[in-house]
Amino acid sequence: MSDDVRIDGFVRHRGGPDGSGLLLSSANVPEIQNCLGVATVPEGVVAERETVHVTGEVMYVAAGSGELRKRGESLPFRQGDAIFIPAGEWHSLANTGTGDLVSVFSFPHPARPVSESRPAG
Repeated sequence: MSDDVRIDGFVRHRGGPDGSGLLLSSANVPEIQNCLGVATVPEGVVAERETVHVTGEVMYVAAGSGELRKRGESLPFRQGDAIFIPAGEWHSLANTGTGDLVSVFSFPHPARPVSESRPAG
């Protein structure tokens, strides 16, 4: 059962208990032009794969701290930081802090854009 509420064009979607996934996309708002999601990375988890998207991505760090990694380079971030990841840039995330890393992300696409992944290196 969906927990979406629509009133005069506004849509509210209540996220699930696991705290991850797309929240707003063309799947639940057909007229949307971008998508919004949240990702929760448990303490100590380092992504085993790098990802690349056909569009840019923006990310807001809602809780925790970590690193955005790209083949031997890393960009540290913490709660309150905003990050832009250009289209075509391979990247992965690592939770280097204590507690969960929670990030809110968005793509300029009505659903998660086409992505590829490969082993992180």
